[in-house]
Amino acid sequence: MTILDRRLLIVGGKGGTGKSLVAAALAELSAFRNQRTLLISADSSPGAAGMFGVVPGHDAIEVRRNLSVLQIESEESLSEFVALQLGPLGAVAGPVAKAFSFVAIAAPGVAELLLVGKYAHEARTGDWDLVVVDAASSGHLLGELAAPEGVAAIAPVGRLARETGWIVALLNDPEVTAVVNVTLAEEVPVSETIEFVERLADETPANLGAVVVNRARPQLYAKALRAELDEALADPPKRMSAGSRGLFEGVQIGLDRADVASAIDARLQAALPDSVPILHIPEFGDVDDIAEHVREALADEMSL
Repeated sequence: MTILDRRLLIVGGKGGTGKSLVAAALAELSAFRNQRTLLISADSSPGAAGMFGVVPGHDAIEVRRNLSVLQIESEESLSEFVALQLGPLGAVAGPVAKAFSFVAIAAPGVAELLLVGKYAHEARTGDWDLVVVDAASSGHLLGELAAPEGVAAIAPVGRLARETGWIVALLNDPEVTAVVNVTLAEEVPVSETIEFVERLADETPANLGAVVVNRARPQLYAKALRAELDEALADPPKRMSAGSRGLFEGVQIGLDRADVASAIDARLQAALPDSVPILHIPEFGDVDDIAEHVREALADEMSL
């Protein structure tokens, strides 16, 4: 079972980690598997949904076979929620609808609940085999995922309680919903990822499905060759040209960076449950199509 064998994938991570690229790549891989796939951008910008040559809106737009995109924000989700709750009254009783909207948006956690409810609604309609969400950054995402249980505690009975109940159940089912966190092989992003993973388990009903390490630096050399390089670098020739000295320094810097990245990666692995895969996307440098590189790297990591 890969992370694509769910109905809802929520992709989070700090800005600058490549979160939107990863979300778009996962959606494309799902579509390539003949899964009817919806890619949702839930941030303030079009994000992943805007990477396919269209301007996404609140209604799904098909961008290629098996792949549709949309963008949602709390205001549109609130309008949809009001229409569902008030039915015909919401269309004719403007003041009632406005008052309902004001109370709903002002209540703690309801704005976040509306966004998560939209993800969950799309995942359970049956229109899609997989819904991939390019979600808000990690801190905001934790608030969104915690919202259904928080609102349920405030309103334990009634229609709102019924709405939050099925959302919590859907988020809590690891075979249906998974959170994917995108990070970098650097000290600060990995520390933030470890904190996110702990808070995800403590504060939300959602489950971690995978961590994606973007711009990973692989071990550059096999162990035997590495030992020879270390010996050579420890005792360089006494007389070298400027070019040779630069080459030695460049190799040493590359090895040092790889060692740091490996230590950070080992720390990340130690902090995660054994059941959670870590998927690596190699540092790409100059490539013609970054999106294709990310997609192919993820496909290789998942043995697709």
